[in-house]
Amino acid sequence: MEYVKSAIACLPESLVNTARRFFDGQDPAHDWEHNLRVIALCERIGREESADMDILRPAALLHDIGRAEERKTGECHAEISARLVPELLVPYGYSDGSITCIQQVILAHRFRKERPPTTVEEQILFDADKLDSIGAIGIARVFTYSGVIAQPLSSDDPHQHTPLAEFEWKLSRIKERLFTKTAREIAEERDTFMVLFFERWKKEIEGEV
Repeated sequence: MEYVKSAIACLPESLVNTARRFFDGQDPAHDWEHNLRVIALCERIGREESADMDILRPAALLHDIGRAEERKTGECHAEISARLVPELLVPYGYSDGSITCIQQVILAHRFRKERPPTTVEEQILFDADKLDSIGAIGIARVFTYSGVIAQPLSSDDPHQHTPLAEFEWKLSRIKERLFTKTAREIAEERDTFMVLFFERWKKEIEGEV
């Protein structure tokens, strides 16, 4: 809790409260608690990687505020979140230059070939968001979200998406996509735990143990 408390303490309280309201009704895999975990990881990694925390903290706070709108319209939530940034930050005296930087950090957390993370702040938010998808938290999130969208826990149908399929096609590759040294170090233990879990999971599904 130290990292998230430190980060939140550096942000305007009313801004934090406003951001939190965007997560009302969000599914448990993408809720306010996910946001807080990403903020904490940004704080931890940002200190180690000498990031501009005045840019990174508000970017972490606001990076997912567009998710509710994404559910309604299908537009990328990073695009929506970035678009909302000026109206939220101008009242707190953020400069145009800072707002532009914060928007770019938010946009880059959804990696696209035309917009890869380049600055250290962009890379840290990207890494923090992905780290929350692996390890024990990642396992909990993938099973939670499978329940939200009514996917089966397991299936013999190779075309049916399941938590195991998500691990094999996405989660197992995340540690190789991280940018910062600190994030890669954090990912090692998380990835090891996750691999062991799914190895056991496959054995139990097959009735081997």
